[in-house]
Amino acid sequence: MKRVFVYILLFFVLSPAYSNYTNGYYSSNDSTSVYANKKKIVTVFDTILLNEVVSYGKLKKYQSGAKIETIPVLQFDAHRDGSLEQLLSRTLPITLKSTAGTLSTIRLRGTSPDHTSVNFGGINLNSLTLGQSNMSNVPMYLFDEVGVQFGSASTVNGSGSIGGAIHLGLKNNWTKGVKAEARISHGSFGEELYGTKIYLGNGKFESVTRAYYYKKDNDFKFTNTEVRDFENGIFQQEDKQRNANVENKGLIQEFNYKFSEQETLIFNLWLEKDWHLIQQNMQTNLTKPDFKEPYEDKHVRLWTSYKNHKRAIKYEISGGYVYDNGIHNDNTNDSIQTQRIIGEASIEHELNKKISYKIGAKASRIYPTVYTYSSDLEFEDRVDFYASYYHKINRKLTATINLRQGLVTDYTVPFTPTIGFKYLLFSKDIHALSINGNVAKSYRVPTFNDRFWGDQGNPDLNPEKGINYELGFKWNYSNKETFGHIQLNTFYLNVDDWILWVNDNGWYPKNVQEVESKGLELMTQLNYSLWGLKAASGFNYSYTSTERKKSQTNSSAIGRQMEYVPLHSGNVYSTLTYKNTNFSIDCKYTDQQFTNEEDKNILSSYFLLNFSVGHQFKLNDKNRIKIKGLVNNILDADYQSTYGYAMPGVNYRLSLTYNIN
Repeated sequence: MKRVFVYILLFFVLSPAYSNYTNGYYSSNDSTSVYANKKKIVTVFDTILLNEVVSYGKLKKYQSGAKIETIPVLQFDAHRDGSLEQLLSRTLPITLKSTAGTLSTIRLRGTSPDHTSVNFGGINLNSLTLGQSNMSNVPMYLFDEVGVQFGSASTVNGSGSIGGAIHLGLKNNWTKGVKAEARISHGSFGEELYGTKIYLGNGKFESVTRAYYYKKDNDFKFTNTEVRDFENGIFQQEDKQRNANVENKGLIQEFNYKFSEQETLIFNLWLEKDWHLIQQNMQTNLTKPDFKEPYEDKHVRLWTSYKNHKRAIKYEISGGYVYDNGIHNDNTNDSIQTQRIIGEASIEHELNKKISYKIGAKASRIYPTVYTYSSDLEFEDRVDFYASYYHKINRKLTATINLRQGLVTDYTVPFTPTIGFKYLLFSKDIHALSINGNVAKSYRVPTFNDRFWGDQGNPDLNPEKGINYELGFKWNYSNKETFGHIQLNTFYLNVDDWILWVNDNGWYPKNVQEVESKGLELMTQLNYSLWGLKAASGFNYSYTSTERKKSQTNSSAIGRQMEYVPLHSGNVYSTLTYKNTNFSIDCKYTDQQFTNEEDKNILSSYFLLNFSVGHQFKLNDKNRIKIKGLVNNILDADYQSTYGYAMPGVNYRLSLTYNIN
């Protein structure tokens, strides 16, 4: 299987490609961009030229040296019917631990799920009680762009960004008139998606409504390897997944107003209701076919921001409200609710074209209402002060410094500085090579459950603390027909006071581990246009060595690879477009994984191959219809992402999208 993966990988890497090529300008994710026209090719090095059309996730200017990737448009559009889990695992060198669509958690650079923040505006979506987000519950249909920061990001995003940060983006289109979209998608195992987007505006005022409904029965067949019929010598049999249904619905309502090009006001309301039956492992699925365990999440997220950049000192004032409610087994009496009120203000001043700084503060008050918490815990206040400095030292070198200090009620939060740089090693004709690096400290405040869950919570826990070292190289290439890049990043991350729930005469949380993660990530993209054929090909590979270095509990896994962190993983994709028809193929390889601290129950490596084809019909100047078909797991691989939990074999999805402009 590995040989097959290598052959397909070589095919994709050597194939022609095409991506965001408009009027000869290649918009790179790096600060090195290449401009090509009929007469000359000029290399530009300026971090100000980065794409900032997204309302959320202003990531790059003050983070020289950080690895921040935006999902390419073609790849993003290919996964609009799916979840954040599907998008990340198939387009970036990122590992996720998943069940069959009911729960998915990220392990960015070998860290735990609560070490990566998922951000919408100034809101961290991670649960304040559990500390993590379910990537299966984040629908890509509602968003326009996703940005991912690899490595420590606490100086920008605050607590919980030891491994990195994900930013969900919405574009301000400033619509004139009316635009609308309707989408229907049907697939295997009862999968259905219905979505609509409506844009209304006059160029200054804009209303955008995005809504979707998604369901899946998840009644797929699989080989159950947990059969224990010793008398007849049967240890596996064909089975069907039961009671793993999913039903999610959501809406984002935007109201945006543009006073001028430098002065805007945005208001966004995101309502979400996610329901699923928790998928049971193979053994329970076989022996208790009627067992059901429902879980429901309800969310209200509101974010508004006023931005004024009319004067030398620019300022921004933002605020938000978040309501999260989890209901397990339909038990509404055992409340698991949190509410947040958030306020943020910042100013930015450009001293000249080469030097600027930004300072700000963010405050939130949290009201937890959880049935096992003490009634004495009425609320918790969190305040963060931050400062950023940008300096373009010369044409080739840019440096940034970020500082952040958090304050939490009755709790001590560490100071987290970051320093980074980018340097253009050379630029000649159609080539450019740059180097970047940074050193960043990070932290995570223990969750409310860690500190306050009944008699088991431990309010004396230390915050988890991390330090990250990053060094990367990026080579850009561009001529009239071909452009692309090769990017190599190396990293070292050390996390101390790693929190685990341990069983010592009862379960309770404790700072028990020191974990070291180091590795490299290779990402390539090649783009090509010839005779009307456009293509985009890319290859992503990750080598991640993550080990316990110390542990206060007895563990046979000291110095061994951590659980659910594959040493090797990668994906390859290629998209060909001819006129209004496109073909896409992608594959994913995941190395074997340990699942516990013993050397057993090891997940085998697996390889997934997927294919899609789509065609757009232009009815007239204002109406378009797009039809798309997708086949996942073409080779019908029998694999597990979480030990003992079944995953679907070959499956399909058909979608129809109607656009009115």
